[in-house]
Amino acid sequence: MGAACSDNNPFLSPPTSENTVRTFSVWALSGTNAALPASVLFSNLSVERPQLLSNGTVNFEVAFDITADGKVRFLPARALVPQAPAGAPSIGLARSTSAFDAITRAPDRGYTDDSTLVVAVNEVVLIRLTSSRCILQDPFYGKVAVDSVILAERRLVLRTLVNRNCGYRALTPGLPST
Repeated sequence: MGAACSDNNPFLSPPTSENTVRTFSVWALSGTNAALPASVLFSNLSVERPQLLSNGTVNFEVAFDITADGKVRFLPARALVPQAPAGAPSIGLARSTSAFDAITRAPDRGYTDDSTLVVAVNEVVLIRLTSSRCILQDPFYGKVAVDSVILAERRLVLRTLVNRNCGYRALTPGLPST
């Protein structure tokens, strides 16, 4: 079964989740109706309005805002809620110079943990996130392209692919094999 494990790591479980490209609309954290989603919970592939929950955790991994010059600010949970009572997930972000479809594998280093990142439309951000679903603390990896910013609505359109198989770095559609 070693061939099915990323980086020949014999401790990784066989993959069970298929990688799929998803598109999300989220609204800017500032200047929008408080009911509109302004963040993504990548581990569940859902959009949320960021909040601190009654159990002391947060319901998001990355929130988004729009800068005065129309760029997109990625705001990891720990950048917004550094002292969440029950903790917030650690998120690593890395700017990519490659096109979304050209990125087939996430790097294992080069991420900046829990810091904001500002990118322009058509730029791609690589993500590394911790997940309570991963027993050995292996991260999930993914990629996010900012496809458009609709300034009049303060809305962003994001294209994503998240490999929700613990420790696997393949960033192509389908069940990962490496």
